[in-house]
Amino acid sequence: MQPTRHPRVALLQTRWREDPEENLRQATDMLESLEEGTHLAVLPEFFLGPPFYFPGRQHLQGVVDHPIPDPVFDRLGAIARRKGCWIICGSVIERTDDGTYYNTAVVLDDTGAIVAKVRKVHLFSAEFVALRAGEEAVVLDTPFGRLGICVCSDFWIQEMPRLLALKGAEIIAVPAAALRNNLPATKPCVLSTAVLNAADVLYVGSIGKVSGERGGRTVTIDLAGHSTVATPEGIVAELDEEEAVLYADLDLEGLRQLREIDFSFQKTLYFGLHGRRPELYERLLKHADGVSDLGPVLGDYFRRRLKETFESSSARE
Repeated sequence: MQPTRHPRVALLQTRWREDPEENLRQATDMLESLEEGTHLAVLPEFFLGPPFYFPGRQHLQGVVDHPIPDPVFDRLGAIARRKGCWIICGSVIERTDDGTYYNTAVVLDDTGAIVAKVRKVHLFSAEFVALRAGEEAVVLDTPFGRLGICVCSDFWIQEMPRLLALKGAEIIAVPAAALRNNLPATKPCVLSTAVLNAADVLYVGSIGKVSGERGGRTVTIDLAGHSTVATPEGIVAELDEEEAVLYADLDLEGLRQLREIDFSFQKTLYFGLHGRRPELYERLLKHADGVSDLGPVLGDYFRRRLKETFESSSARE
């Protein structure tokens, strides 16, 4: 791939089928259909279908989780090589040799090689007993700019996209699963993240609904897509709930200019990076007043009250 400052990106908004193999087939079909000249394709979180720790999905343990590398990524890598584009393989549940699980975005370059495994840092809900958290904010040098990745709930901890921007990310990709109840806030937050970090944000969501028993009641998880591409100057492309590929052409040279100090003081988009006073932010390293670490609270809730552990090594620690 030749270096470019004007990459074309493709967000693949996929709908869950019951069979994980059908979900993979749909993802590969959409990747095969990518327009010529696409530099980066992004799949959503859980593009193979709901994980085994979702309500009513425990039977999928060992089916939707995969080691890395794995034949799944060989198939996707072959497409990356044929299409000449990079692929962020949404996220999958990574299974390690010791039985630990992670929520992981696998990044393939245009030769089909795995160049990064980005593990979700900020776990959500049952992930606290099913998975282990990642420990790194990842920014990659690519032929189309510096690429940072937030896996779903990492995006909602605003220190994470901020940290990626501080590490030089020009593009922040978010393989996500947008909850229907959060939709009124989702797109405004995508835009505000782009504005406050002077970065282009690619937020791509799955579509699907699952229900199951949890704690003696029926719990439903309803994901509603709404993939969005935002630059510091506004939302440039968006979907609702259709299964489709969303394209956008980015201008990273224009982004570089927006990040420069404007001495005419007519534009302020540089200010979120240049105007900071890090010496005052030590308090950010602590929890808010009256707020405890979420991990032990939810861990106790799922293990003791709901009796859910998923028998992973991370859950037993």
